[in-house]
Amino acid sequence: MQKGTIGKRIRHLRKTSGTSQQELAEKLYISQKTVSSWECGRTAPDSEMLLKLSAVFGTSPNYLLTGKERL
Repeated sequence: MQKGTIGKRIRHLRKTSGTSQQELAEKLYISQKTVSSWECGRTAPDSEMLLKLSAVFGTSPNYLLTGKERL
């Protein structure tokens, strides 16, 4: 289980998948700066983006929020 913030989990999943911030941004139709802001904890993705991120990484939105697959 990857503990920490949503941003740390996004960064972990992105790096594990071998994806750059720019590549992730392009998949989500957002800027690289937005991805960076999430990973640094300055901002957090909204609920719609959490669903998109979970689809890209093949994980649950719950994992992104809590670090656990199930409540």
